[in-house]
Amino acid sequence: MEVIRNIIFTIIKPAELFNHCKEKNNWLPVLLIIIIICIFSSFLIVPSLISEQIERVKRDDSKSEQLKKENLAYLNSSYHHFSTYLSTIFTEVFYYPILAFFLTILPLVSGGKGTKYSYLFTGVLYIGILNSTGFLLDSVLKLKLNSMDIGLNLALFFNSSNLFINSLLKKINIFGLWQVVLLTIMISVYFNYNKIKSFLIIFNTWAVIKLISAYFTYLRLTIK
Repeated sequence: MEVIRNIIFTIIKPAELFNHCKEKNNWLPVLLIIIIICIFSSFLIVPSLISEQIERVKRDDSKSEQLKKENLAYLNSSYHHFSTYLSTIFTEVFYYPILAFFLTILPLVSGGKGTKYSYLFTGVLYIGILNSTGFLLDSVLKLKLNSMDIGLNLALFFNSSNLFINSLLKKINIFGLWQVVLLTIMISVYFNYNKIKSFLIIFNTWAVIKLISAYFTYLRLTIK
C-alpha cells in the first residue's frame, strides 16, 4: 500500500518521499491515520489527566468546601470528559493544517519556488504521523509511570534547579527535534532551498517558539 510505503520512507528516505508528495495530492488517508492515533492516545491519557485535576482540587486548601464541591462536580461531569477528549484530539490534529498554511506562504517572505497548499499539506501530514506516534508513546509513558509531569522530552534525561531551564527542557520533545530535521528536508525539496537556509529557517522559528512557550510556563509557575 502506497501510504504504508510513504510512512516508511518518512524514516529512511524522507527526501524521496517529499519529492513524491510535492507532485501528488494524497492527504486524506494520512490525516485519517493521524486522527485514529490521536483518538487512541487521548483515550489512554485523558482519564489520568482528569484524575490529576480532581486530586489537585481536593488538595487545594485555599478553596471553600462549597467551591471544591462545585469544581469536583464539573470535573466529574460528562461535559468535561467529552470536552477534554475533544480538545486533546483537536489540538493534536489542528496543528498540521496551520503549519502547512504558514509553510505555504514561506516563499513569499524567503523566496523560492512556491507550491500548492494541498501538496504541502500531504508532506506535513507524513511528518505528523511520526509526531502522533510520539504523542502515543508519550501517553503510554505517562500512564505507565502514573505522572502527567513525565514525557518524551529532555527533562526525562536532564534535570535543572533553574525553573526556566527546566521549563525549556520540558518543551523540547524528542519527536519535535526529529520534526525539525524532516521539515528542513521538506522545505529544501519543495522550495528549492539549500540545506543551510532550510535549517536556519526551521530551527530559528522552532527555537523562538520554544523559548517563548517556556517563558510563559515559567511565569505561570512563579506566579503560583
